[in-house]
Order: sequence, then C-alpha cells, then structure tokens
Amino acid sequence: MRARTLSIVTVVAAAAATVGAGPSNAAPSAPVESRQHFVQLGDSFSSGNGAGSYEEKSCWRSPNNYGARVAQLKGATYTNAACSGGVTADILQPRDIGSPSWRTRTYRIPAGAVDARAQWLARAKADHLCGAPAEPDFSYVYTLSSSASAGDLYTATVRCQLQAAPQIDAVDRSTDAVFVTTGGNDVGFTSIVIDCLVLRAAGSCKARIDAANVELTSLKPRLVETLQAVHDRSGGRAHVYLLGYPHLINTDSFRLSSTYDAGQELSRMQLRGDTLQRAAMAELSRANGGQGGFTFVDVKRDWGGYTHGIDPHVVANNSNAWLVPVLAPGRELKEFVHPTAAGWGASALALADAMR
Repeated sequence: MRARTLSIVTVVAAAAATVGAGPSNAAPSAPVESRQHFVQLGDSFSSGNGAGSYEEKSCWRSPNNYGARVAQLKGATYTNAACSGGVTADILQPRDIGSPSWRTRTYRIPAGAVDARAQWLARAKADHLCGAPAEPDFSYVYTLSSSASAGDLYTATVRCQLQAAPQIDAVDRSTDAVFVTTGGNDVGFTSIVIDCLVLRAAGSCKARIDAANVELTSLKPRLVETLQAVHDRSGGRAHVYLLGYPHLINTDSFRLSSTYDAGQELSRMQLRGDTLQRAAMAELSRANGGQGGFTFVDVKRDWGGYTHGIDPHVVANNSNAWLVPVLAPGRELKEFVHPTAAGWGASALALADAMR
C-alpha cells in the first residue's frame, strides 16, 4: 500500500509542477501509471510451502511463491495473506494458528479494585505478555484463565492463542487481482498423503479418498460464496484467479493391493476437483453479468501432466519431481509434497499465461 501511495503521489506532484508553466519545445513526457496491486489468499499451495526463504513458519509465507513471482514480473505491489493448513472458510473468518500457550505475571493493582481482572489484562496486553506477532495480520487472543490477589499484588495466568485475521481483510478497493489456491485441506490433503503415500495402507487410503470425493460435493457452493465475497470486497474491481493443484504423483496407476489402484483413484479425485472448481468460476462469471472477473487456472499442463509428481513407490526415483518428496533430506515436515522452486515457477507460468 505504501508503494502504491508513493506512486500516486509522484504522479500528482509531477502534474502540479506543470501548472502555470510557459510553453515548452520539449516533447511531452509519457503519463506515469500507478502500479497494480495483487493479493494472495488460500492454503500452503498458495502461501509458499517448499519455496524456501520463509517470512515466518506459522503460515509458511515465501516471497518465492507463484503470486510473488507474477507480481514481480508485472511490476505490481503484492500482499500474501495465504496460510499453510488453511481451509476455504479461513478466507472469510479468523483462524487459530498452532497450539495455545500460557503466561503468568504479577502486577500491582489497587487492593479491592472492582475491575482488577480487566486492569491486569490491559497491562498484560500492553506488555505483549503473549509475544509480538510476526505478521501484521497476526494477533494474540488473551483469555484470562486464573487469578489470585494478595494486597495490591495481583497474579494471573492468561491463555495465549495466535490468530490470523480473515484473509479477505487483505482485499480492498485498490486490489486489481486476487490469486487463490484452496480446497485441498477441505478434502483432507494431509490425511491422503499420510495414508496413501507414507503408510501405503490400501484400506485407510481408500477411506481417505472416498471421504474426499464426498467432501467435494459441498466444496463448490463454498467456493462460490467465498470468492463472490472476495470480489465484492474489492468493489467488483479485482479479477479472481483460482489455481488448481498439480498431480501429486507421477503416475495415474499405483496399486496398494490387488483390488485397489490408489493412483487411479487419486487421479480421478483430483480431476473431479478441477472440474468442480472450473464450474464454480463459470457460475460466478455468469452471476456477475458474464463480464469475466473469475478465471480457473489449471496448472497441470505447465507441470507436464504427471511427469513431475513424486514417485509413490517404496524404491522411488524423484529426480524429475517438482514436489518435495516425503522425508527429503534437509526439508521440514511442512514442506513434504509441496512445490519445489521449479514447481512454483510452473504455477507462476500458468498464472501469467492466464492473465494475458
């Protein structure tokens, strides 16, 4: 926002300097345009897991994700409000991040004060007893859990819960485009990875994928409601780009038992998700007068189809993988089965093509 404001101020100042000036033989300079502003919403495939150079490791936001790359390419300012582990509902409502912690402190408060708890809580917040949030959209929710007084000494314990603001708060009437990847956690992405790709248990893998297929039926209306709210928040200005997910594995057939082809079922579930997300964007476009403003971006082509998914076999060859393999050396748990630098670049290419 600061960058956009400075750009506008520069234009205004340049125009003001010409008022009252005499004729000039110099050629008129080209008009200066204010920079566009892009906002990123969604989950870990939006925030930056796997991309490195993290701003923090609560939401795992990275300046190397696809949205930041496209913003740099187009010379736009950019805000990343996406958060690892997020579901579609987190775009419209606050979300608790991580587990709570507890802090205890003693303050001097006049004995017998009727608002002693409130005074203690105000002092605790002023002292940032729970800590200083790492991001501007983070805050701590203070919940006083116990207290005791002795004369003018008041001791209490507070429950500290880190919370991210609704992602939609990052969108306003200066937003030109919104980038979103969401839905994977709604249908149980982590559980599918664990049961199908780590444990490789046919029964539990089938149960996870079957549950995901059931959940997909309710995902479309949630997407429509959520992305319409995002569009409305921008005053109808922002074009909303919903990016799909790459194929998670490098094959469309991977048997976990003689009767269950997990690769085939995972592929079908992912393609069904793409169909539902594409339909949601088409519905939004029609509902808004057919003037566009809503685009589904299928990243699978730029990812080479199945080529750059991870190898699901026990003895795996991940030399072509653009997703971080499970237990990859030097990588953290939250990065497993998320895009590498090449994968983030492929998604950025798909988005840049869609924006032309």
